[in-house]
Amino acid sequence: MRSGLLRAYCVAAAIMTGGTGVLAQTLDETAPALPASEPSGGAKPEHFLLYSGFDIWRFGRAGYGGFYAAPEGLGNDGFVARLFASEGRERYDFGAKRYSTDILRLSLSPGWRLSQGGFELKVFAGPELESASRSATHIGALIAAETWWEPLRELALSSSFSATTNVNAWSARGAASWRVRDQFWVGPEILASGDIDSKQYRVGAHLTGFRLAAFEWSLAAGVLQDSFHRSGVYGRIGVSTGQ
Repeated sequence: MRSGLLRAYCVAAAIMTGGTGVLAQTLDETAPALPASEPSGGAKPEHFLLYSGFDIWRFGRAGYGGFYAAPEGLGNDGFVARLFASEGRERYDFGAKRYSTDILRLSLSPGWRLSQGGFELKVFAGPELESASRSATHIGALIAAETWWEPLRELALSSSFSATTNVNAWSARGAASWRVRDQFWVGPEILASGDIDSKQYRVGAHLTGFRLAAFEWSLAAGVLQDSFHRSGVYGRIGVSTGQ
């Protein structure tokens, strides 16, 4: 199955907000559909997929994890549920003054998978809990969508989007993926995220679906800039396993 790409979507679908700024993960959110022909090196979980990962840049870091579950199978149309949990910290410098924010996010989203040929759509909606170090705990509503299109056996185009009523946060990712020696996928990615206080933009490259033993790994790196005029390099690593 496309579990390597799934991790990337999971990250992208997840939004990390910290006080007045946003640490967008891409997923990796990570978050996916099953390709018409997956790399032979990819894992093939049928009903359950566990994932986790870590995202870092010089002003912030975040860890995340969760699972996808589908009683009829993750590769079949029908009901699918997604659990996502994350915790991140971001640092802000204003002259000689420095402060940091910590934020915990937790969401459980039922959804539905639809597919036609090489195209797949997943939609999710559900409650999201947000607990920030500088504000009260909030429960809001989250919506998310993930697409996958494989126009050619060697080429795939994917996207993900999520939005939550908690601080009006949102996140979007688009990526292209090329199959490499029938073992994994590589390609560029573009991410954008924001909330009521700030925005962040990322451009980078990803490698997904690389299998070692019972686990699949994903890597991504690139450059970013936010609305506080901060810039730098980001890195992301993810791992998943399914059954």
